[in-house]
Amino acid sequence: MKWVKINMQKITFRLTMKYTLFFFITLICMSAIILFSTKYYLYNQSYQEIENVSQTIQHKLNSSKDLNNEDLNDISQMNENVDLNLRKNNEVIFSTGEIYDLKIPMDKTLKPNSLELGESNLIYLNNEFINSKNEVLYIQVIKDMDNEREFIVVLFWILIIINIVAFGVSIILGFLMSKKALQPIEKITNQAKEISVSDLTKRINIDGPDDELKRLADTFNTMISSIEYGYEKQNRFALDASHELATPLAVIKGYIDIISRWGKNNPKVLEEGIDSIKKEISNMTKLLDTLLFLAKNDNDIMKLEKNTFWLNELIIEIVKENKIIHKEIDINYDINEAALLYSDRRLIKQMMRAIIDNSIKYSKKDCRIRINSKCYGDKVEIKIKDNGIGISPEDLPNIFDRFYRVDKARTRDLGGSGLGLSIVKWIVDTHGGNIKAHSNEGEGACFFITIPTENLRV
Repeated sequence: MKWVKINMQKITFRLTMKYTLFFFITLICMSAIILFSTKYYLYNQSYQEIENVSQTIQHKLNSSKDLNNEDLNDISQMNENVDLNLRKNNEVIFSTGEIYDLKIPMDKTLKPNSLELGESNLIYLNNEFINSKNEVLYIQVIKDMDNEREFIVVLFWILIIINIVAFGVSIILGFLMSKKALQPIEKITNQAKEISVSDLTKRINIDGPDDELKRLADTFNTMISSIEYGYEKQNRFALDASHELATPLAVIKGYIDIISRWGKNNPKVLEEGIDSIKKEISNMTKLLDTLLFLAKNDNDIMKLEKNTFWLNELIIEIVKENKIIHKEIDINYDINEAALLYSDRRLIKQMMRAIIDNSIKYSKKDCRIRINSKCYGDKVEIKIKDNGIGISPEDLPNIFDRFYRVDKARTRDLGGSGLGLSIVKWIVDTHGGNIKAHSNEGEGACFFITIPTENLRV
C-alpha cells in the first residue's frame, strides 16, 4: 500500500493514468461507433433486401393476379436469405422455408418490421393481394437475422478483448513515454541537487530540442549565474571591507605600541602618534558610514526625499563650494542650461561631489574640471570632465564596482576606499538614470549622467 501511495503522487504515474484514461475512453467510443455502425449497416442491408423482394412480388402481381407455388419458389431461390409465406385466413398455405409455423402478424405493413419469436430474430414485410378467385391472400417476406446477430455478438467480444489488450498496452506505453518525457526533469533535479552554496560553478545541461524543458534549464542556469554573481560580490565585499578595516587598525596598533614605548618621554612622538591615530579613526568612521549607506541601499531601507529644484543653481552652488575649498584647481561650467528637476537634491549633490572629489584625487598639478548640463528633449545630461591621469581601458569597465581602485597604493594614501563611484552609480540608477565614463590613460576622464523625463519638470 505504501508503494502504491508513493507512486500515485509521482507525475509519471499521474500522467500515465491521464493519458491511459483518455486513450481508453477514445477507444471505447470508437468501438461503440464501429459496433453500432456495423449493426446499422447489416440491418439496413437486410431491410433493403426484403423490400427488393417485395417489389419483385408486386411486379409479378401487376403482370398476373395469381402467384402459384412455383413463382414463389423462383423468387425465393433468387434471394437465398429470404423466405416467403403464402397465407390465407391466417393459415400458412405455402412456405419456402422452415419458419411457416411462426406466428408472424398479418397486418399490412408499409415498412419492414423486426420481430423476436423465441430465440429467433426476424424482420418481415407483408404484401396483401386479391387473386383471380377474389380471395384475400398475404405474402410474407421474411428474413432470419440470427447470422447477423451472431456476427454482432462476436464483433462485440472481439472489441472487448481489443479494448482490454489496448488498455494494458496503453498503460505500459504511457508509463514508458511519460518516463521518457520526464527524464529531462529528473536530470534537472539530480543536477540541481549537486549545486550548493560552496560550489555555484556547476550548471544544468539538457540535450535535445529547444523546448519548454530546455528553456526551464536555461532559466535555472541564468538564476544560478545571478546567485553566483551576487554571492561572489558579497564575498568580495566582505573580504575588501575586512581588508580596509584591517589596515587602519594595524596602523593604530603600531602607533599605540610606539607611544607606549617612547611617547611618555618624547612629546613629539606622542603628538605624531595621536594625530595619526585620529586620522585613521576618521578614515574608519568614513568607511563605516559609507558601508552603512550601501547596506541601507541594498536592503531598500534608504528612502528618496524628492523635491523640486533648479539643477543649474545646484551646479553653481557646487562650483562655488569647490572654489573655496580647493583654491588651487580650475573648476567651472561652460554650458549650464536651466532645468527644473524633481529628485533627491541631497543625493544628486552627493553624486556630483563624489565625481569631482575623484577627479581632484587623480589630477595633475594644473587640475581643470568642467561641469556642464544640457537638456535633450526627454532627458537632461550632466557632463563632468577633468584633465587628470585618466583611466586605462582595462580598468574602465570596473570603476563602478565596490572597493575597486585603479591604483590601490595611491588610493590608500589619498584616503580612498573604492566606494565613491559605486555610490554614484546607485544614486543614478535609483533616479532611473544612466551613467557612463569615457577616458584615455593620461588624457583625463569624462562622466556622462542622464536623467529621464519622468524626473524632470520644466
